Amino acid sequence: MSAENDNLSILRSLLFVPGHIEKMLLRAAEIEADGIVLDLEDAVPAGQKETARHCVRNALKENNYKSKTVFIRVNPFESGLTRDDITAFSELPFDGFVYANTNDVEDIEKLNREIQQIEILGRRKRGTYRIIPILESPRGILNANRICDCSPRIVAVIFGCEDYLAEQEGRHSPGEEALLAPRTQVAMAAHAAGIQPIDTPFVRVQDLRNLRSFAEIGLTLGMSGMCALTPDQVTVINDVYTPNDEEIRNATLIVGAAESCAAQNRGVCVVDGRFISPPTIRAARKLLARAARIRRQKEADDD
Repeated sequence: MSAENDNLSILRSLLFVPGHIEKMLLRAAEIEADGIVLDLEDAVPAGQKETARHCVRNALKENNYKSKTVFIRVNPFESGLTRDDITAFSELPFDGFVYANTNDVEDIEKLNREIQQIEILGRRKRGTYRIIPILESPRGILNANRICDCSPRIVAVIFGCEDYLAEQEGRHSPGEEALLAPRTQVAMAAHAAGIQPIDTPFVRVQDLRNLRSFAEIGLTLGMSGMCALTPDQVTVINDVYTPNDEEIRNATLIVGAAESCAAQNRGVCVVDGRFISPPTIRAARKLLARAARIRRQKEADDD
């Protein structure tokens, strides 16, 4: 578990864990989420912030999170708690910080300055700690391009729907039409910046059937993964965001056919009656590379 881990490229599921509940911090090590967010913010009552820091410190000291990516969600600057949140963990092993309700580049620049200080004090290489901003307001969504591309520390971005809907005065619906535009915007901005778009959590935690449908739409829109609130959600999300056997078979056929055509200097490539263009070949190679990274991640967890 470090910022050098290859598994930063695999964030199918990002499980949020309340920082003040020790048994949940312990259990998180055994859940098959690719990433864990140890939460000091919304999940922690106002009077439990110091307790949460203490519990998270103990968890980082004592628990083996295997090859999981581990982030800490800090409180916003307006709370007056951010600096204490960041400095509390400077000598411990984790990958970076999640910053909620990011509205503009200035939020990340301020966070970056605080992180640089703990890297200097801890004699760590500059850039050791990564950042995942959460975009959960209309302003944040409209500034998604600038935010996603503003710092080399940013490895992923999360869309948060509940605060967004409250400010937008939108509503949930069976088809979640109000979320289509912001989900698409976040996915486009992230891919343009070369980082991972992580979809909003699905708050109806016992409704696994509709969770699957929601996750499949996110995958179709270009999301790389999804936030999770429970272990059962992790299982469904990982399944949706893992290439299945049929997808791998088709991608393998496409890449093989493309290589065969290239070797024969043939410009036209057809697989199963379908014309294969260069973008299709690129997509197939990306899918196979993703499947290979997921396989390596599972092997690392099993060791």
